Amino acid sequence: MKKLILCLTFILIINNSAFSGTIGGERPDRSPSWVGSMVNKIEDIIIKKAKEAVKTEKKMENASSKRPWYGGKSEKKKLQNRLDQEENELKNCLSSKPTDSKSDYVKHIVKTKEEAYNDSNRPNNEVIELTFSLENINTIIKKYEERVTRNPSNYDIAIEYYETYLICLKCLIDMHNEFISSATNDYPRMIADNKEKITKQIAEISKEIPDKKDSENIELLKSNKKYLETLLTALDEAKVTLSHQKKWAEENLPKLEERRKTTETTLNTARITKDVSGLVTGIKAKFESLQVSMPPLIMFKLDENRLKSK
Repeated sequence: MKKLILCLTFILIINNSAFSGTIGGERPDRSPSWVGSMVNKIEDIIIKKAKEAVKTEKKMENASSKRPWYGGKSEKKKLQNRLDQEENELKNCLSSKPTDSKSDYVKHIVKTKEEAYNDSNRPNNEVIELTFSLENINTIIKKYEERVTRNPSNYDIAIEYYETYLICLKCLIDMHNEFISSATNDYPRMIADNKEKITKQIAEISKEIPDKKDSENIELLKSNKKYLETLLTALDEAKVTLSHQKKWAEENLPKLEERRKTTETTLNTARITKDVSGLVTGIKAKFESLQVSMPPLIMFKLDENRLKSK
C-alpha cells in the first residue's frame, strides 16, 4: 500500500526537471506587499518594466549584428538576450494580481524547484495569468488616459503611452500563444498520462482485494480505489474544461493582434509627423470592448493530506 501511495503522489506532481518558474502557469507574482503597495502599485511596476524593455528595443535597432573579432556575441545579440529577459519579467509583472482585482483566486506560487505541486494547477494558473494581464493593461490605459487628457499636446507623454501599451500587447499576445500551445500539446498529454497511470493503479488494487483476509485492509483498498476513480473522473472533466479555456484564448488572440497592428501603425506615424492629436483617443474604448471575463476553471483538487496519512 505504501508503494501505491508513493506512486500516486509521484505521478500527480510536476517533474522538477521541467520546472522553470518563468513560464506560463508558473510565473511568480510581483504584486507589492501591503507595505510596498503604499509606494508602488503593480501597474506602476509594469510601466517601469515596459519602459526599460522599450529602451532596449530601440537600442537594438541601431546595434551591430557583426560578431567582434575576438569572438562572442554581437551587440545586437546581447541586446536581444537582455530584451528577452526584460520581456519575461514584464510578463511576470503583467500576470500578477491587479491592485484592485475583485478576484478571490490566488495563484499557486512555486518558490523553489523542490516545491512540486499538482499538475492540474498549471492550466488554471495560466488562465488566471492571462486574465490578470488583461486587467492590468486596462488599468494602465486609464492611468495614461488621465495623463494625456491633462496634457493633450505633450508629445513625450503620448508617445510613452503608446510605446508602453504596444510592448504590453506584444507580451500578452506571446502569453496567449504560449497557453494555446500548452493547451494543445502539453496539458492533454499530461492528463492522458495521469489517466493511464491511475487506471493501472485501480487495476492493481482490484487484483489485490481478493487476496486480502483482514476486513480493515479490504476497506482501505476499496476506499483508495474509489478515490482513484474520483480522480479519473476529474481528469476527464479537466480535459473538457481545458478545451473551453483554449477556445477563450483563441478568440482573444485575433482581437489583440488587430490592436497591435493598429497601435504600431499609429505610433510610427506619430514618430514621423510629431503630431500626437491622433494618439489621444481610441485605445481605451477598443481595449475595454475586449471580452476579459475568465473562462471556467478546472475543478480538480487533490487531497494531499489524505494521501500522506495512509
